[in-house]
Amino acid sequence: MSLPNYMFIGAAKSATTTFFDILKKHEDIFVPKFKEPHFFNIDENYFKGFDWYKKTYFTDINNESIIIDFTPTYLYYKLCAERIFDSLGPNVKFVIILRNPVDRAYSHYNHSKRDGHEVSSFEEAIKLENERIEKFRDKNDFLSELRCSYISQGLYFEMISAYLKYFDLNNFFIINFESEVVQNLDQTFLKLSKFLKIDLSNLDYEIHSNKSGKPKYKLLQNIITNNNLFRKILKILVPQKQRQIIRNKIKNFNKEDFVYLQLSEEKRRQLFEKYFRKDIMKLENLIGKKMNWH
Repeated sequence: MSLPNYMFIGAAKSATTTFFDILKKHEDIFVPKFKEPHFFNIDENYFKGFDWYKKTYFTDINNESIIIDFTPTYLYYKLCAERIFDSLGPNVKFVIILRNPVDRAYSHYNHSKRDGHEVSSFEEAIKLENERIEKFRDKNDFLSELRCSYISQGLYFEMISAYLKYFDLNNFFIINFESEVVQNLDQTFLKLSKFLKIDLSNLDYEIHSNKSGKPKYKLLQNIITNNNLFRKILKILVPQKQRQIIRNKIKNFNKEDFVYLQLSEEKRRQLFEKYFRKDIMKLENLIGKKMNWH
């Protein structure tokens, strides 16, 4: 059985779903039907064992040369780098899309609010973040931590540094969301072709996935996101991969377009200076690439 040789590990809310939907159409690329296995960063999954991971997500491979695990939050969880290294060895390659961390945080916040996991204002949620993360870590509730870690998931220097303890920088293809996805996607896929060592020129780059939305029916949203009898029964009767597929189909059916209010330029600048500037300066030195955020 073949195993992942490439991973898209972040950052969350940075167009990774769009890349997933584009690349999965290539005949020589295999991705699991469900985008995010969450094997290496959710302990409940990881402790099921590596054989479970292989059998659950990678049994349908048909001689594809590129096998990808798309789980953006692998970048955030500190144990992932070591776990991936121990399971797959030092030659795994990584693709990371990095978005202006202020915009990423605000998009993340609106996603959590849309799904009913957030009730506070953006400013209040940021103030509460460290307290919430500590509480959820005490409960070993990683999914809840993911939902509220708006600032923490944008501290890219810290997260990439953890990976470079185990993997060479040459194993990484790092993409700037603003300049290389929004503005120059064709050229980015040309560079990605070289990194993956596969021709991507015939793919449709016009796919734009996972656009902002809100639930059409709040009751249906609550059923698929909150702990309830329906989810408990489904967990007993339906294997995890199928549950994930069903949940995503329901979420897509239940979503309608929504445009949230944009942050002012002044607020964006204040947040960047307060939370991210020092980290981004260290990141640019670490990876040898200017991000040109402000």
